[in-house]
Amino acid sequence: MVKDENLLDAVLTPKVYTVSDQGVLYSLSTESYLKKGNAQFKFVSGELEVVKSETTYTVKGLLTDEQKITYKIDYTGAIDIEPVYDTTYEVQNGWYWGDNEYDNPHIGEYMTYFTQGEANKYGELEGDGHHISLSFFDEMAPKAWEAKVPNKTFKASTEFKKGSFRVASKEAIDSGEADYSFASFTHKDSKAGIDKELYITDGSIKVMNHAKGQEIRFNIQMQDGSKHIGKYVGNVKQGDQYTISTLRADRKVGNLTQGFLEYKGKSPINGKVNNRWNIYLYNDKLIPYPEYYWAVEGSGEWMRVTIYTDVNATTDIPVGVYPIGEEQAGNAGKGGGSEPGLDWGTWLFELKDDSPVNYAPTRTGTVKIAKTGTTYTVTVDAVDDRENKIKATYTGALKFENNANRMAPNQKNKTTKKSYGKGKLYDAAKKSKQ
Repeated sequence: MVKDENLLDAVLTPKVYTVSDQGVLYSLSTESYLKKGNAQFKFVSGELEVVKSETTYTVKGLLTDEQKITYKIDYTGAIDIEPVYDTTYEVQNGWYWGDNEYDNPHIGEYMTYFTQGEANKYGELEGDGHHISLSFFDEMAPKAWEAKVPNKTFKASTEFKKGSFRVASKEAIDSGEADYSFASFTHKDSKAGIDKELYITDGSIKVMNHAKGQEIRFNIQMQDGSKHIGKYVGNVKQGDQYTISTLRADRKVGNLTQGFLEYKGKSPINGKVNNRWNIYLYNDKLIPYPEYYWAVEGSGEWMRVTIYTDVNATTDIPVGVYPIGEEQAGNAGKGGGSEPGLDWGTWLFELKDDSPVNYAPTRTGTVKIAKTGTTYTVTVDAVDDRENKIKATYTGALKFENNANRMAPNQKNKTTKKSYGKGKLYDAAKKSKQ
């Protein structure tokens, strides 16, 4: 017998199996048959030896059918042993969130859900049927926009760790703690009077390649002790929600004709010994308003380039090459935040009729600053978080703005919020990550 918890990893025991109608251990049922065309012929005698080597079986022997014809059996290859499924899921939807660089760095989250029954356009259950919602945690995807749930067996865990899907602990359930990443199971059947919405508390999930995309097999246990065996076959979507850039190709910024140099003063972060600066560069069709916290109107491209210097630089910015990286004197600041209005560091923005249409945070590269008299040359050679190259050059004056003692703006984000149209579960996850 295979224990319930091992149903996704059942193996055929290497033994000699003999045809028998007694139902004894290591026998071949007399219901076994040879299929030839439309005819079936039951086996009445013989034996097969099963040998296993890692994932490969070898099955050899002689079997005689009811016509007293003996066949030589010789097979080497995989044997896929599946459990009997309660449900075969038909719909899947999901997103790759990447990692939480502060609390759980380098652990990628693959959020996904599966539905069988009455699903809405987002793949969520809105009537009778079954629904599984969970987040897999594993290695970070090399390229977020090509993320794929890794092929492996994931185990239930209350912790954020690789090779797991996250489940609620008994303490979290008892206290009423809610978290979108807790795995959950829903079963509704209006005719049978079933309406279950339960946390998943244990089990394993096996992910593997399939000709139609991927195959995912579930062997899960719920908080009430009930168990569920399910399967999904098809494309497993993982929309990229980790990268920020909207660019889909390299970008060379042109017609930068307006420039400003803002002195921000000392870093407010404990342990940081540097001053902060911003260089603002605009196309000629944009109208910037430095006095209104750098609001900008019009249509075109602009860049904010963040520079970190030592604390002695307060009236001008030293010339040199600034690598884009973490906050320390001698670096340019890499782009942080999630979207316009929630951004900092070095970014590219594109506006149309005052509203953002494209934006990209820089992650690596350099900023070169040269100066002859009062004329600066600022050269940006950067790469965004989607591996697009961003190049920009500005030559001209930089109007100095000293905002070292200026209070931080107390303003609402005026960016028009997108309607992501991805369902309640997606919205809950996005809200929790902001």
